[in-house]
Amino acid sequence: MKIVVVGLGGVGGVVGGRLAAGLGSEEHEVVFWCRGETLRVVASEGLRVLGADGTRTACSARATHDIADVKGAGLLVFATKGYHLEDAAREIAPALNAQTVAIPLLNGVSAPAILEKYHCDALGGCVYISAHVEKPGTVRQVGSVQRVFFGKQGVGLEENTTRYGHIQRLLAKSGLDVTLTERIDVEMWSKFVFLSPFAGVTALFELSISQVLAKPESFETVKQMINEIEALARAKNIALPQNIAEVTLEKARAFAPLTKTSMQIDREKGRPMELEHLIGYVRDEGRTLNIPTPAYDAVYKGLMGK
Repeated sequence: MKIVVVGLGGVGGVVGGRLAAGLGSEEHEVVFWCRGETLRVVASEGLRVLGADGTRTACSARATHDIADVKGAGLLVFATKGYHLEDAAREIAPALNAQTVAIPLLNGVSAPAILEKYHCDALGGCVYISAHVEKPGTVRQVGSVQRVFFGKQGVGLEENTTRYGHIQRLLAKSGLDVTLTERIDVEMWSKFVFLSPFAGVTALFELSISQVLAKPESFETVKQMINEIEALARAKNIALPQNIAEVTLEKARAFAPLTKTSMQIDREKGRPMELEHLIGYVRDEGRTLNIPTPAYDAVYKGLMGK
């Protein structure tokens, strides 16, 4: 099978590196779809993944931005930023067909709907990996967690296993902790209920997760945002746990002191933020479904004005 990893940021670098190191053979081909300096470095020197234990893995795979190298792919793993997904899918669209399986491993919950527009077999995906790009072609993984959930929403477990069990086994061979589930919507939204509020509040208040929890104004804001996004999820019939708000706050308390979110770091460094995908999406969907989102409105307005 030809496997194409689209985007070599933190998540794409770790997943792509794992796949290239574990599956690169005559039977399976791993291709990195990237551009710019990352493409130049990876094409000439390979992808370097620095592990939490200090080990270094140099991964050799075809790095390309040529659509001809993508044709015939059986699996595409999208690991772009949310604001790059549409453009990446549009570029790769000529190589896609109804049998091409596409798994998005990026922030937010809107990716499957975006990919479905490009006539591929778009699944849902959710990933737990902490990693960042140190320099083009070099990714550092922080910690050892590398969990991936994926599946087709609206399809039972037996049918998911029949259709995609071979992909689960393939991904697991690379060393990733992979779960194929018929409840991918719940997995995606459970992560989103944590990620979205804390991304917005840490970026706006310029505070780490632990500092947000410690200060009354930011804590009240994040609690209200959690309540609003939970109400939206339930309006969409997402079967979240009844105690999702408490679970989310406990998850936040488990983070190491002074941990920052990726949106906060992006804002600090003057990089584009995933504002529309993480905050604007909840605001817009709330308006569509008549779910009030005053805290989201305020955070969105604050980040837009900065």
